[in-house]
Amino acid sequence: SIPNADLLVALTLPRQCPPPSSSSRNMGINFRDGEYVRRVKFGKRTIKAGEAAVVWDSQGRHRQVIGPMVVHLWFSTIRFLDRHAATPTQYLSVLHRSGKRETIRGPAVLYENPVLHQKIEVKETIQLTAPTEALVVYTEVSVGMPVESSATFDATPVEAKVGLGAEEKQEEAEAAEGYNPTHEKSVSRRIIRGPAVFVPKVGEWTHEFIWSGNQAPSRSAIVPGVLRFNVLETNTQTWSTDAKMRTSDNIPFTVQLTFTYKLESVEHMLASSTDPVAEWCSGLEADMCVLGDHVTSATVLAKGLNAVMSTLDSFPRLCARMESNGFSLEGVILRRVLASEALERRFKEAAAEETDGARRLAIAETNLKAERIAALSKAEKEAREAEAQEKREARAAEAKETRLRLEMERAESRRQKEHEMEANQLAHELEIKRQKDEAEAASANAHIEQQVRYLKELKALDVDLTSFLMKGGSGDRVSFPRELTKLVPQTFTFSLADTPGSCGATTTPVAVGRR
Repeated sequence: SIPNADLLVALTLPRQCPPPSSSSRNMGINFRDGEYVRRVKFGKRTIKAGEAAVVWDSQGRHRQVIGPMVVHLWFSTIRFLDRHAATPTQYLSVLHRSGKRETIRGPAVLYENPVLHQKIEVKETIQLTAPTEALVVYTEVSVGMPVESSATFDATPVEAKVGLGAEEKQEEAEAAEGYNPTHEKSVSRRIIRGPAVFVPKVGEWTHEFIWSGNQAPSRSAIVPGVLRFNVLETNTQTWSTDAKMRTSDNIPFTVQLTFTYKLESVEHMLASSTDPVAEWCSGLEADMCVLGDHVTSATVLAKGLNAVMSTLDSFPRLCARMESNGFSLEGVILRRVLASEALERRFKEAAAEETDGARRLAIAETNLKAERIAALSKAEKEAREAEAQEKREARAAEAKETRLRLEMERAESRRQKEHEMEANQLAHELEIKRQKDEAEAASANAHIEQQVRYLKELKALDVDLTSFLMKGGSGDRVSFPRELTKLVPQTFTFSLADTPGSCGATTTPVAVGRR
């Protein structure tokens, strides 16, 4: 049947092509995609190498053409196809209009045919680069049998349809298939560990972990479903969170903690919990409540919380929750304490008290230092005065000693002078006495000599001197001069023969002595 005029006008209206991309202009060739659709009464289109198109004839039958090729059109609609290419690290996920899903691993190229394909996506393969990475994969091991659907089943045999190639006929056959939803199915689970590259097959899908997590910028609020991932890390990891705590004296504050943990058993984790982080948070809250009952704000301000928060013994409930989920808690680090308004006020009060105490202590130390300086100055002054007094006393003693020494020297000089004078006087007296004695002796000697001469004269006269001397010249004892009797008794021996007139006379000793 011939279409009406309005339809013919619509089919013949040209449609603007999208502007070529920069890469196409650089190559000098514009590759057309699914945006290019034309309704042609009669004409032709050149499908270049690297392009593909689908053509519908006036009967609604379609055929897929892959260039290079020239297609002659008669009351037909032509639409170019989108090209999807997958690299060796990618794969194509194809969803057919029949509901069948197909996976094509790269490198591969596929044109998206709107008759056969509902959606084609280029996806990245899941690459496990280390033995500590694990991937949980589910596989449908029992699928339903194909059944006929009266709503979508086309009674025309696939072989009877014209304009279709072998691939199109296979797609048409698969489009007629369906699945019985009441058929029993079973799913198996396996764990793939790295290093490996995983490309899901038909009937396979990976487990998506949806865990609670901290939402930026505040990490104190745990939001469900924030963490979404497929690959599990079984090595040692860190979990940073902000935990609220209230002291025994009802002062709230927040601590920033970093826990070190490790996944020990993936099977245990999958069997025990779907959101282990939420359970960890509940265990941590219980531990913080217990810790707050044993901590005061004064302890927080004075000693801090490092000794309390840096040991695993302070978090027994968190350790138990992690062990029940297949994890092991290895360490904890207290990074920071975020003070609340009450704790900040208490801290300011403590700081003010500390400042006031420090000021008082500084004043006391200043006063004590001043007193010490004053005492030291007084002691130094007293020491200087004592030293000056000692010097004065020493000078006085020295002066006194000098004075005494001078007095002694003067006395000694005077004594020596007196002694010299006495000695001189004594010497003078002795000299006078000696002279007197000498004079007396000389006088006595002269008198004696006179007597001797007298006696010699008497001897010369032949006088018996003995009788004379005994009688003193007239029968009495001779009296000699007083000076002669003062002499020490001596015996004078003289010879009367020397006297004149003595002849043959003998020597007669005469004893002259003191009466």
